[in-house]
Amino acid sequence: MSLKPDKISKYKIGSELGKGSMGVVFEGHGPGEKEPVAIKVFYPDTKLSRDETSVLLERFQREGSALSQLDHRNVVGVHEVGSEEDYDYIVMEKLEGFNLKELLTMGTRFTLAETFDIALQLLAGLGACHRAGVVHRDVKPANVVRAPDGTIKLADFGIARVVTDETLTRSGTIVGTPNYMSPEQIKGEDVDQRSDLFSVAVLMYELLTGKKPFDGPDVTSIMYNITNVHPPSPRFYNGALPNQIEDIIFTAMAKDPGKRYNSAQELSREIRELEQSLQYHDDSEAFLSALPSAPDTDAAIAPGSDPSAIQSIQSGGHQAPSNAPSASQSLAGPLGTSSLTGGIVAGKVFCVDCGMENDESGDFCVRCMRPLLKRDTVTKLAAKHAKQMYKTGRGDYIFLTCLSVCLAAVVILILYLFFRGVT
Repeated sequence: MSLKPDKISKYKIGSELGKGSMGVVFEGHGPGEKEPVAIKVFYPDTKLSRDETSVLLERFQREGSALSQLDHRNVVGVHEVGSEEDYDYIVMEKLEGFNLKELLTMGTRFTLAETFDIALQLLAGLGACHRAGVVHRDVKPANVVRAPDGTIKLADFGIARVVTDETLTRSGTIVGTPNYMSPEQIKGEDVDQRSDLFSVAVLMYELLTGKKPFDGPDVTSIMYNITNVHPPSPRFYNGALPNQIEDIIFTAMAKDPGKRYNSAQELSREIRELEQSLQYHDDSEAFLSALPSAPDTDAAIAPGSDPSAIQSIQSGGHQAPSNAPSASQSLAGPLGTSSLTGGIVAGKVFCVDCGMENDESGDFCVRCMRPLLKRDTVTKLAAKHAKQMYKTGRGDYIFLTCLSVCLAAVVILILYLFFRGVT
């Protein structure tokens, strides 16, 4: 079959929007419709084997099946799913704007208020998915699109699983993006809605800190970290965050699904309660508008991007309030004392083994009971070592000096006796 059909269903095919392993996405125009649509056509790589093509087709059909059951403003809308001649296709709304991966790559930083808004919209969409019996299983920045008006759209249901259809479950099969997968996905176990909540927590962590909680030089190390390592507190990277955000993120990110929130609604409720509590705080504007540390200066910028547009994107699409505290100002109050620019929190020390926040006066972590490595530990150890070396060196110097004096005296005595005997 040809790569680009002239027409599918009632839609006239326009330009190509993108291409992936499962097929090609075209722009489509329906009769009498002003807004274009996106038409995903199944057209796998011809180099793939028959079995690989069959797996991809199953994923493609699964995406159409999942989307056909959903109708929510925070989930990409689907207009039609079907087959025509040799084509399997999905007609969906054409999304405008950038996905979160693109925004992060361009150096965008997100305030706590913006992260709350993104998370709540994303959880609303996931809640609709879960009520329809659909587990997304691949929540990540690349699959979360932010429209120009701020609306969040969850996309790409290619590996979603319809919980009621057990024939689509592959025991022992790992699907998902490694950095955002839950421990049960890593282990190839069955997953439910709590796996998506784990991924949402990982996404929130990255938006608030600019860092992935689970990362590594290769897939194996990333998977090990997800299943075994507790990441540092988000306040380690962004000291302006309130203490409660750590509890929310780490509860949703628990290794054991039984210790996480049970539903998207439950996690949303916790976030809303924290957001409302911050509104009544004296420094609410400072908390909600604080940004994580600045990204690397060599952050990639999309080719051909308008610098002014990038600047607008990096500022979250709006100007900071004129009365917002500057980055050099500090926050004080019942929610903690910290710096707006993130980083070091006065009086606090974070365990390098488990990431737990500890009081600086302690010597051992309250969670893992391992010795705390404090900022002045290296200096103290160096001073102690230098003092010991000084004492040791001084003793050696005195000993060698005395030995040299004794040897000189013996040589003088021998010479004296020698010349006395000669005379």
